[in-house]
Amino acid sequence: MKRLAALVVLGLFVAARSVTAEAAKPAAGPYDPALNGWEQVQAAAAKAAADGRRVLVVVGGNWCPWCRALDRLMTDDAALRDEVAAHFELVHLNYSKENKNPEAMARLGNPDKLGFPSFVVLSPQLKVLHLQESGAFETGNAKKPGHDPAKLIAFLKQWEK
Repeated sequence: MKRLAALVVLGLFVAARSVTAEAAKPAAGPYDPALNGWEQVQAAAAKAAADGRRVLVVVGGNWCPWCRALDRLMTDDAALRDEVAAHFELVHLNYSKENKNPEAMARLGNPDKLGFPSFVVLSPQLKVLHLQESGAFETGNAKKPGHDPAKLIAFLKQWEK
């Protein structure tokens, strides 16, 4: 009986540890804390230069529900997805407790100070053209919170090359 009780306690301990480990993992999403953000931006700028486009950096993290919702919108909304693909090289720049990407944040004008998600529009030569917080793109509708694709497209059209 003591052996059975010990096994039950051990089983509960192992189950609790696996739940805790699972909860500690960041939510799945487009932001990779393992990547060097500035290297990501430089690679995107090189590609943008070759394709005659600009760079759109979306700063956020997988920990941020608004960031993940914006990514879903940018993936699912055909008009928004097409606008980004036609005119920008897109970078999801991670900002999290695992990696705050301080070099990228400093070189991009500290977009992390605007809240999350935030946007940076860059020339292919890595010149910061515009920093933008994302609150301006919200629907303003409590029944349908989120970002408005039409507002985002209008913003992006201002920064097309």
